[in-house]
Amino acid sequence: MERLDFPNRITVELTNQCNVSCSFCPRQDVPMEIGFMDMGLYRKIIDEAAQHLPVKLVLFFRGESLLHPHFLQCLGYAKERGIGPIQFASNALALDAETAEKMLDIGIDFISFSLDTLNPQVYRSTRKQGNLCTSMEHVIGLSEKCRQRRAQGLAAPVLQVSTIELKEYLDEQQDFVAFWQKHMDIVRVYYEHDEKGGFRSDEVKRQLAHIGERRPCRKVFTDFLVYWNGDLALCNYDWKGGIKGLNVKNLSIYEAWHSEEYERIRRMQNETIFEESLMCKGCQHWRIDYMPEGFLGKMYKGTDQ
Repeated sequence: MERLDFPNRITVELTNQCNVSCSFCPRQDVPMEIGFMDMGLYRKIIDEAAQHLPVKLVLFFRGESLLHPHFLQCLGYAKERGIGPIQFASNALALDAETAEKMLDIGIDFISFSLDTLNPQVYRSTRKQGNLCTSMEHVIGLSEKCRQRRAQGLAAPVLQVSTIELKEYLDEQQDFVAFWQKHMDIVRVYYEHDEKGGFRSDEVKRQLAHIGERRPCRKVFTDFLVYWNGDLALCNYDWKGGIKGLNVKNLSIYEAWHSEEYERIRRMQNETIFEESLMCKGCQHWRIDYMPEGFLGKMYKGTDQ
């Protein structure tokens, strides 16, 4: 597998702070300093990416992006510089009507909402500090705004809502899917994974077993991920390892992307021989790129969009 000269997808962690504490989230097992990306660093990243278009942008990683005090400014700046499509994921707790309206005006392209269940009691047991009723109200409100915009011939983002294949959610999974198909463009069911990119379900491991021997993972050849402090992650499953010695505060994206350390990791991928300390060694997500569907889990299209 050969790397691109410049990554075609950049993930920027605006913050790793979260307003909900999920029992199944990898952050529960990952000690990390909490912070917010400096706007100067953010503009530096976007300005360089704008010289290598097209570049997709993900404004989300280990936290709730809406908590960044300049989230809308970040979104708007990337749009002005021609970056896109732009997407992020959210629990929707902080998505008030004013923020939703401004996001639509700026032109967000894709939003995924992690809601998991229709049962507030179950939600409270797995997503502590959250409020399912508030989050659902916010998501449905945004969906209605998108419906109105489309009726007027205006652009609106693709909306997705998701759940996780956990025993707490299984009994009502089909009810969850059916409900949200009326409001969303896509409903997804994801499988739980740990902080090292391994799937916790033996059933999933069996589903992936047919792919056979280890092959290179695409992500370090195409995707670039930046933690809030400028350090770099291997991929969106790299919650704590990072790429040692590389920080875009003192390096350009191009310099980091072409660095010997990055190339050393790519050689390990192509040779499928990994150091014990590298999270890639035990990760299972590389298999997804070799699946005919191109994704793992279940996907349902909306019925009324």
